[in-house]
Amino acid sequence: MAPEDIFELYEEIKDDLKFITSSDIRAKIIISLKEGPKKLGDLKNEVHMRSSSILHSMSQLETKNLITREFQSYSLSQTGEMAATVLIDMVNSFSLIKENENFWLNHDINEIPEDLMGKIDDLSDFKIMNSSISDSSESLFRELLSNCKVIKGIISPLIIHDEFEVVNKKEDIHFILANNNSNDVIEKLKFQDMSITENIKLWKIKDNLKLNLIVTDNFMLLNLPPVPENDSINYLISETEKSIEWGNKLFNYYLSQAEELNI
Repeated sequence: MAPEDIFELYEEIKDDLKFITSSDIRAKIIISLKEGPKKLGDLKNEVHMRSSSILHSMSQLETKNLITREFQSYSLSQTGEMAATVLIDMVNSFSLIKENENFWLNHDINEIPEDLMGKIDDLSDFKIMNSSISDSSESLFRELLSNCKVIKGIISPLIIHDEFEVVNKKEDIHFILANNNSNDVIEKLKFQDMSITENIKLWKIKDNLKLNLIVTDNFMLLNLPPVPENDSINYLISETEKSIEWGNKLFNYYLSQAEELNI
């Protein structure tokens, strides 16, 4: 969407956005009620504000049709539920950016599609592994690979080494090769005695992708290209269900642009 269109939308909703985010107490009430209906005492214990302040904010939220009241219990309305979901996603996303600022500043994010960038909070609880693979990090990588049954990836020659003695024993292996490294990767796969079978499939994509991705049933590993002035390359690795789902969506995004190979 063009910036002018976003500006127009922003003008339409900026007052509603400010209404929620400019008040700590209103934002906290909405987040708290996402768990379900609550009484004033419950909100007071969670929000840590005076009852009078909470009641005043509740009245404002009720006027905006974001909450409803039944007897002494307060709940989110249908639109309140939607607003709470957006607010919580935004809080989680900004937290992920802030807590890992150095990682994002030193890596190029342009190969992540826009819709997945909007769900970047799905990558919470990740660990960072240095690319100069130490004995301990290599051991961790091999251990994670050995416990999975399915491996999907967008790969380069950099990650085709001893780990693929483990990979070769997997039930399902699906790799996308970028145009700039496909020949090198194929040669390394042949060296590992890997060939196309019912369970091992390769695709080639025309784009010269620089990201590396490994998605399994147990973990997701992402390597983004470093920014030009930075030599440090790190792997983002996560074992959460949401991050694995996010990684599968990234894989499928590029798979839709790739063509199948035979070797």
